[in-house]
Parts: sequence; structure tokens; C-alpha cells
Amino acid sequence: MSYTVLGDGVNLASRLEALGKQYGVTALVSEAVARSANDGGAQHETFRFRRIDKVAVKGKSIGVIVHELVGSADAQVPAAIEAYERALDDYFARRFDEAIERLAAHSAGDPPSRILLERCRALRESPPAPGWDGVFIATSK
Repeated sequence: MSYTVLGDGVNLASRLEALGKQYGVTALVSEAVARSANDGGAQHETFRFRRIDKVAVKGKSIGVIVHELVGSADAQVPAAIEAYERALDDYFARRFDEAIERLAAHSAGDPPSRILLERCRALRESPPAPGWDGVFIATSK
């Protein structure tokens, strides 16, 4: 007998595994997984996640928020993670200069910060179209 798993969830997990390597993170999960991992609510969080991006994985047209598993909920949050999440908010709000300023200090030691910094610099030089929603279109599996 041979067993296999199929479906959208499995496909997304596979795409996120590969995408995690591009972002330089160990574990990249969807927002649904991050929420399920802490389903006890904010007072009962078990894990700490960092929002990384909103991505339309290869083969999909709708973006999903993706998170990096950082550690246990009671662990100290590094400054790079706090700066990154604020910069990500700036990015989605088209405040590229502010995002660049937040990310610059952390880009050398934090691969996601380096990636978002490069993207913000490119968008500052060539601003996105009016309907832009910040979704990154992943082009590889």
C-alpha cells in the first residue's frame, strides 16, 4: 500500500517550506497555522510568531499572511523583530522611506529585514501602481 496527502493545505505548506528558505527563516507558516498554534488567545499564547509578508504562492492569485516561528511566547523579542513588523506595516501603507529607516539597522543580521529593505528601496525608486496591495508574488515553488 502507498499513502499520500493531497489538497490546498499540503500544497501551501510545501510552497511555504521553499519560501522560508528564500526569506532565510527556519519555519514559515500561514496565518491560520500561527493562529491555531495560539488558539487560547493572547493571554495563553504558547508561541511567538513574526509576520513576514503577504504572499501569493506559485499557482495562487490571492495572498496569505505568512509568519516565522520565532520561539516560545515568553522569550524576549529581539529588537530586529519589533522593527521588522513596524517596517512591514510601513511597507503596506506605502511609507517606504520609514520602512527603510527601520530596517537599515537590522538588515545585516536579519535576512527578512534585508529582503524587505531591498524591496522597499526598489519601490521607492519605482512606486507601485495605485491598486497595489503589497502582496508579493512568489514565482518559484
